Amino acid sequence: MPKTKFFLAAATLLGTTAFVNAATIFPTSPLIQIGDDTDIFFNGSLSFDFKDNLYSVADKKSAALVTFTPGFDLLYAKDSPLTASLKAARSFLRYNKSEYKDLEEGQDNLSASVNYETGGPLVVGVSTSYKESARNDNLAGILGADSGQVLGATLVRQANYSHALNIGYKLSEKLNLKVGFINSYNHYLNPIKIKTEAPLGTENINYNTNTLSEINTKSIPISITYKTPSEKLEYGFNFTHDSSDYSAAPYFSTSQVLPSGPVTTNLRPAGQQKFTKDFVGLTVNGQPTSSGKIRITTSIGYFTSDLDGVSDNGLSYNLTLSHNLTEKFTHELNLIHDTSASAVGGSTTSDNIGYTVSYALLEKVALSFHALKSKVVSGTTQVDSIDFNAGVNWEYNKYVRFAATVDALDSKVKNSPTSNFKANSINLSTTFRY
Repeated sequence: MPKTKFFLAAATLLGTTAFVNAATIFPTSPLIQIGDDTDIFFNGSLSFDFKDNLYSVADKKSAALVTFTPGFDLLYAKDSPLTASLKAARSFLRYNKSEYKDLEEGQDNLSASVNYETGGPLVVGVSTSYKESARNDNLAGILGADSGQVLGATLVRQANYSHALNIGYKLSEKLNLKVGFINSYNHYLNPIKIKTEAPLGTENINYNTNTLSEINTKSIPISITYKTPSEKLEYGFNFTHDSSDYSAAPYFSTSQVLPSGPVTTNLRPAGQQKFTKDFVGLTVNGQPTSSGKIRITTSIGYFTSDLDGVSDNGLSYNLTLSHNLTEKFTHELNLIHDTSASAVGGSTTSDNIGYTVSYALLEKVALSFHALKSKVVSGTTQVDSIDFNAGVNWEYNKYVRFAATVDALDSKVKNSPTSNFKANSINLSTTFRY
């Protein structure tokens, strides 16, 4: 991606130029300070991962991975009415086995935002981001019975884009209006060829993205919120319109190598082309008790959707309840039921129950545990999974942090036991910000 490479090079050059020419350079964090308005930080991380099921399929393959991610954060006028930020990072990957050599392509992560807030009634925010990834565990959870055929022993690479505009206006001291526009979409990158034997000594050549769709979603959220006189609770009304367009993943083709030569058939995947959804609901956020130990974030309402002329409707909610049991012990319960566009065309209905526990063992050491039970239904495929995650975080100082996590995922596909899989991983990481 030439533009991405150019952007990263420009970010690095900016830091170098500023270091040479800045009138005021301090030996403490941030790395570079230009005048009173611009701060440039170096943001880096180093992680070690071990996965016993790299591809999230029934046939396990283990892998060890080292990821180094250097990056820069630029903050402009952080205490002014008009502020801006720019972040650029690139991840470098190295696996422990030569068979994974083709997975070691770098991954870029870029984001920028501008915010306008004078203290008056108007607040405006604009943001954009670009992120590359190479994984298929989420896709395997959705694809279910088809995951082994589509993904195989591969990782699906994709670039995710998101652009957002948010406008807020204070109608009164207690009443606020917010309107937004969000455009998010993905592109699959460098699909991997999958060869299978065919009759009469021929060979079929497919791509691991053959049955996947790229999704371009435009969302318009509108909300009105009211704060109670105590300002501990905020009630709201929310309306959101989503429109998702499907398109075939790139390189969609099937080739047969015949004795007379290769024959390629270009196909358009069957299925839906457009999904729209309207949601109307109520929100309640804040502290419902005088002690302040309980906090709720709720959104519950009714949705209607249309999938190429086929309508649907039902309940949709996202409820979070957190409780500070003691000064050191906090736990949280999260319930989600929602319908959205699916990577394989059509729509996906998800039911999630999550529980999180956090414990401050020492002043700078925290322990955490998270359990997630989910049911994902896409078409005729239902995937039930349970995920357990436990970790420890240590803030060594204001520049350096260490973390260790252990994760165990058990995924089962209803009516297709051969597609069930288990995946366990261990992650050790350190982050440095200066």
